[in-house]
Amino acid sequence: MQMNTNYPFVLVHGMLGYGKDEVMNKYVPYWGMLSGNLPQYLNDQGFEVYDPSVGKYSSAWDRACELYAQLVGGTVDYGVAHSKKYGHNRFGRTYNKPLFEGFGPDKKVNLVGHSFGGATIRLFATLMARGSEAEKEATPEDELSDLFKGGKEDWIFSITAVASVHEGTTLLYSARNAMDKLDMVTYLMASLGGDNFFGRLYESHMEQWDMIGINNGRIESRPISVAKMKKVKESHDNVWYDLTMQGAKEVNETIECLPNVYYFSWPCCKTSQKFFTDKPQHTPRFTMCPVFQPFSRSIGKYSVNDVDDYPIDEHWLANDGVVPTISETAPFNEPHMDLHDLKGEPKKGMWYVYDVFPCDHLGIIGGFLMPTSASKLQPWYRNHFRMINQLKK
Repeated sequence: MQMNTNYPFVLVHGMLGYGKDEVMNKYVPYWGMLSGNLPQYLNDQGFEVYDPSVGKYSSAWDRACELYAQLVGGTVDYGVAHSKKYGHNRFGRTYNKPLFEGFGPDKKVNLVGHSFGGATIRLFATLMARGSEAEKEATPEDELSDLFKGGKEDWIFSITAVASVHEGTTLLYSARNAMDKLDMVTYLMASLGGDNFFGRLYESHMEQWDMIGINNGRIESRPISVAKMKKVKESHDNVWYDLTMQGAKEVNETIECLPNVYYFSWPCCKTSQKFFTDKPQHTPRFTMCPVFQPFSRSIGKYSVNDVDDYPIDEHWLANDGVVPTISETAPFNEPHMDLHDLKGEPKKGMWYVYDVFPCDHLGIIGGFLMPTSASKLQPWYRNHFRMINQLKK
């Protein structure tokens, strides 16, 4: 088995997720969950694997900026134009050293994103390659973040989207009353962080909104402010908006499939057509996480969009408990094909979609309440990472 590369793998969590920097990860690792620590297993297999923390409730843009600061070291810069447009701070926390040494054309990165982590890494890759014209116009050249300058497409080797929300989720439409309340709960959780036990256990990374503070590199708590929470909600610069189909469409308009990057997608499904009815309707399988089952039923009945103009049909019913499977397959406006139809070796600039994994939304990363066995989960990642290391440079 010939290995052509051995570049680092960076695993980017989804909404409400966390990385190695948070105490929560020591007890229930995000990557692996109840199946064991997946990054540790993969490191033991000879891969160089990292799992950083980015904003749990932040937009794809803000998370991409945070990921860049960690990869290269330095202060998070959300951009002059972006920060002014949405009314939050331009700068975030400072990382005194890079996630790993040598990141660049000679030491590229393999990006793996779960759920909303998929949108994060896709936007990050586009900014690395193309930069941002809006930020270039709004910022003096000597103050412009290198992320927004572009020209770094050759720093990225591959992108793997794991149960990623490429086209948004109908859950935010089918259960919009419940979701509308839940988003304010998450902003309250963000406000409870800072220099306290909860902040160390489960940090929000929401300093751009002053929900927590940064003073001389030290994280500080801030008083809870309903006004700040409403400001984030109404800004559309947050994870909840980016996960709507309209929000995902707007994010996708800023992203492109890069011709020098390998792309892979892992869609999931844990539902089946409901028995004893001719009407298209999906219901969760018994082994789906109980927390997700009401969400799954809601998605499984929603085939006509009554919220906005985004067209959907019965193809949006199959789901993993949180996201329709069709949304996890690949971005609609980017070239893609089923991996099992591939003849020869994968090519750059094309999404290769794995056969649907029989997992719910968290089962593909280890599982919550209904865990995926380590004997099944760990080989999926190990074999995929080996395949990536065999690809041509």
